[in-house]
Amino acid sequence: MMINRKTLSLSILSIAATAPLLAAAPLFAAESEPNPSDLTETSTSAYFGMSNQGDVKGSISGDFHFDNGQTGMLTVEGTLTQQGKYSDSRVQYFHVFSTENKIVPRAALSLDVIDNSMFTSASLGGVAAIDTGVKGLQLFPRLGVLAGEYSDASVLSFDADKKEAIGGSAAFYMMYQLGEDGTYIGAWPEYNYLNGDIETSMLKSTLMIATPFSNDKTRWGQLRVDNTTGYMQSQTRSIDIDDTVVWANYKFYF
Repeated sequence: MMINRKTLSLSILSIAATAPLLAAAPLFAAESEPNPSDLTETSTSAYFGMSNQGDVKGSISGDFHFDNGQTGMLTVEGTLTQQGKYSDSRVQYFHVFSTENKIVPRAALSLDVIDNSMFTSASLGGVAAIDTGVKGLQLFPRLGVLAGEYSDASVLSFDADKKEAIGGSAAFYMMYQLGEDGTYIGAWPEYNYLNGDIETSMLKSTLMIATPFSNDKTRWGQLRVDNTTGYMQSQTRSIDIDDTVVWANYKFYF
């Protein structure tokens, strides 16, 4: 059985998306104007997008507010291929803590369950918000651990004996607001690694720009470019991956 490289790279990328934060948003009205450039903000929203390869993605999120001042967010997401077939899905819970540290005022933990044609996984990750002291600039380092199993198709294609795999991921998100209207740009590398009978190593590099479509900042447009390089290998087979995808997204807050 052969595996399409485009499908392969997109599927593996979604394995470790503990960086939830980029498309996430809440189900109850926010008390202030949304700020999607803050990856530790919870608020209410949904989004849909389309790639230059014809894939369609949709997501809806709902947030929770606790008496101790902490917040949480539950997100459900799904993707269809150009042919209208199931590609992948994801359920994530994201929990934000406020700290008394001036340099790291907020931190968050996330639990992700992701399913696609290549892999089903559970991932635990953490992200910190760093106050740089520079107006408009926000930094968000992230670390995550992964556990799960490859699909029957993957095991067959790579002639592997075991489905199970473990690994980790790391990323460093840089967001910068360009003006008073909230328009911002973002750039980040994200590295994902899985180890088992099938070994996977992926580096995704992303550039993105987003701007509000309404004065109250409840409607947003986003354009992002993802370049993915890496490899998958077993004792009998190895493939290299180099893929670039452009996404146009529309996000709205309830």
